[in-house]
Amino acid sequence: MSNALPMALLRPSCAALRSAPVSLQWNTVTRAFARQFCSQKTRLEAVSRPSILSVVQSRKPRTSHLQARSFSLTARTTAQVSDPPEQPGFRGLQRREVRIGPLPNGQAEQRTIRGLFGPDVSTQTGNEILRILHHRRTSGSLADYGVDNLGERYRKVTRQAAVKALEWLRDEYPVDEARAAEEWAEKEANRIAYNMWLADPENADSKYNDPARVWREQQDKKKKEEEEQQEERRIGILRVGPSQFERNIEQKRKERLAEITRKAEEKEQKEKEDEAKLATGEYVRTPGGTALMKPGQTAYVDIFGREQVSQRKEMLEMYQKKANTPFKDEAEMLTHTTLAQRLYPMTAFVFIVCLLSWGFGHYYIPPAPAYRLIPDVSLTTATIVTIMGINILVCAAWRWGPLWPLMTRYFMHVPGYPRAIQAVGNVFSHVQYEHLLGNLWIFALAGTACHELVDRGIFLGTYFSAGAVGTLFTLYWANIGRGVISAHSVGASAAIWGISTLYLLLTDTEKIKIPFTSGEGITFWPKMLLLAFVAFEVRMAWSGRAKTMDHASHFGGIFVGASVAGYLRATGWNERSRAGQNAPVLDPAKMIKEEAEQVTESVKSIVTEK
Repeated sequence: MSNALPMALLRPSCAALRSAPVSLQWNTVTRAFARQFCSQKTRLEAVSRPSILSVVQSRKPRTSHLQARSFSLTARTTAQVSDPPEQPGFRGLQRREVRIGPLPNGQAEQRTIRGLFGPDVSTQTGNEILRILHHRRTSGSLADYGVDNLGERYRKVTRQAAVKALEWLRDEYPVDEARAAEEWAEKEANRIAYNMWLADPENADSKYNDPARVWREQQDKKKKEEEEQQEERRIGILRVGPSQFERNIEQKRKERLAEITRKAEEKEQKEKEDEAKLATGEYVRTPGGTALMKPGQTAYVDIFGREQVSQRKEMLEMYQKKANTPFKDEAEMLTHTTLAQRLYPMTAFVFIVCLLSWGFGHYYIPPAPAYRLIPDVSLTTATIVTIMGINILVCAAWRWGPLWPLMTRYFMHVPGYPRAIQAVGNVFSHVQYEHLLGNLWIFALAGTACHELVDRGIFLGTYFSAGAVGTLFTLYWANIGRGVISAHSVGASAAIWGISTLYLLLTDTEKIKIPFTSGEGITFWPKMLLLAFVAFEVRMAWSGRAKTMDHASHFGGIFVGASVAGYLRATGWNERSRAGQNAPVLDPAKMIKEEAEQVTESVKSIVTEK
């Protein structure tokens, strides 16, 4: 190793040996180099690049007790701030990243920056230059870098301005620059010496002479040479050794063996985990013994013959938790909203529904056959079947757990936590099949007779408005009367009561034929029948026997049906003329049979056309 590099790196140590006692714990190598090169005059002292020893000079006495030093004024080439000073013979070493911190008291003011650098330098640029110079003072690299190599970004800054900025820093933030230079030189010497020691292959302790590493390299090199020789051996035009196809087969075999090994390890690990779970008592084995499940769970075999643990119970519990209202009891439900917030939105919505229903019933004109989807089916059949189909689809949607949050939000009415759209949504909603079937067969009888008596516009207007007003009656009865605030209300009962009341009030005398019996029918008086139904409903509501029935909504439907019937009679509406005819016979079985035949014929005609 030549003496040039240590001399250039350890000059601060020389300055320290001549000017002050050694107070730092330097290692033996650094001290030896320092003593050796501080006592010799080398050719490096004559080059243009200044040494740290020539920079560490005494300065004028300052007010601060800390020692300060000057810097070299020799012109230097600019360099990146984060790059270490380049040394002869070490351009291939890894450069370190230099992080420059802020000034001790924060950024300097604009007035100070202009006083130091002039009006052409911005406040941000001036503060960056001050940070660079202060970093060089504190790190000890000021003597080596000086003030010239600030970087390409700061070409506008003159040397005089940089010197002035350095003097300002020395006045504002006194630092022992001589000691910082000594520490920096020592670190640079140790770092470069350590890198040289690692990179020297002749060094016995070098990383290149690790026995294990050397052995692995030799084996890899030997194996590679053998493979190359085996591939290059030829007999005439033939190649000796395994073909590319055989090498591919061998590679695939190794991959399959590795995959089998991986699966075996995963299976072994899973068995250990299962044994640990069984030991806790929280899990038991499935009937087939291939998996684990919690007590109370069920297992099934899928289409591939694998035993699976059913998660239906847990999933239903999760969906039910999401569907429930976020309240613990009725008191918390009432404190969440005020009475006005519960009543006004649905009241306004029901008013709009009634207004639209009246307009639809008043201005509706039956469409021409060319504009109908199935022209062969009567309007009565199309209307009744469509409403029944919607009710069946909504009831089927209740059987799918992921839809429960949506269904409870829009298709179930809760008086303590209402939403306006629930006034119409719950009319088409049935959770239990028994409830659905009970309402549908009554709707098929009463709806068909009412639709034949009035047109589609009046029928649908009455149906929707009766269901909405019935829901509103339930809301007011629960919040103002004696109803249950947390009750869940669903079903088309209010709408069915509305159209039934409308039919009975618009009909004077009628005969009804009981299905599966002979005879012309039994004569009955519609208004008396309605009175009997209302009396029965009042008795059930007063006695409280049918606690699961929403009597308030039933009375709301009756109110709408009676209102529509009174409006029609007051505006001159007359029922179908029966002059010269006996009282018509209402045959529900015959009507349903005829409607079913119409639907069947329409379906057959559509299939034939296709």
